Amino acid sequence: MTFDIIGLCAEQPDPVAAVEAVLPSSGELIVSTVEGKPLVRLCRPDGRLVLSVEDARVVRVPGEVRRLLGIGGEVPVPHPVWWVESRAPEEDPEAEAVARAFTEALVSGTGGLSWSSR
Repeated sequence: MTFDIIGLCAEQPDPVAAVEAVLPSSGELIVSTVEGKPLVRLCRPDGRLVLSVEDARVVRVPGEVRRLLGIGGEVPVPHPVWWVESRAPEEDPEAEAVARAFTEALVSGTGGLSWSSR
């Protein structure tokens, strides 16, 4: 299983800048990419995955984010919204904190909010 967290950004985000903001507080993590895939990975020096971050996708259909995530009408969701999905493995006790810190850095720089699987 994974811990999933989504940044719902009002402005087009720069995930690389958010990763750079999180790295100093996350110990000795290494940033890598996956050839041919729109994915950034944060790994421990031994190669164990801590966080994978997908490229941002713009959602232009009104109400689509609310429908997909089950968000009620009382929560202000930007429109259009940039969707940035991240996953952290359950086996790593620190991975969820890294995922939350990444998403917080992302939405604080772009406006918006986050949604997580818990």
